[in-house]
Amino acid sequence: MKDTFTQFIRLGLVIVLLGLLLYWLDAAYFAPRRLPPCVQEELPEGFICPETLLRIPAGSSIVWIDARSLSEYEVKHMELPTNDAFPIRPGAEKDEQIIRASERLAQLSERDYVVVFCSASCSSSKEIAAELRELAFSPAPVYILQGGWDAIRDDKAFVP
Repeated sequence: MKDTFTQFIRLGLVIVLLGLLLYWLDAAYFAPRRLPPCVQEELPEGFICPETLLRIPAGSSIVWIDARSLSEYEVKHMELPTNDAFPIRPGAEKDEQIIRASERLAQLSERDYVVVFCSASCSSSKEIAAELRELAFSPAPVYILQGGWDAIRDDKAFVP
């Protein structure tokens, strides 16, 4: 009986230690890489949560505007949810890129979405979104994706 009790205590200690190890691993490694939850009502005007895009009405479409650097775009653009994406980034070719996207943007309606994103370390999505709003090629609203490329990459619903 005493031997069974000792084994039970040892097993309990092993389970507790394993639980503590998993908790530490999650806190130290995985948690810092997780994006914080996005609450649409708490975002500034002109921003949109990835979760909101997952609930768009049937018949609506999303045109993605990729404002990441050229090197990031060349490596990762094939991971986008659709081929309905246009690279527009600050620089010498920006006007040409906007003209290429303008034909598709002109086909959109008010129920569609234009979503601009870049990587977490860039701010070009704000600049590009402001310019697209100012040029008003489309009646569709122009949003900046909260979380940027990381939100697209991390959300399995976006990446095929």
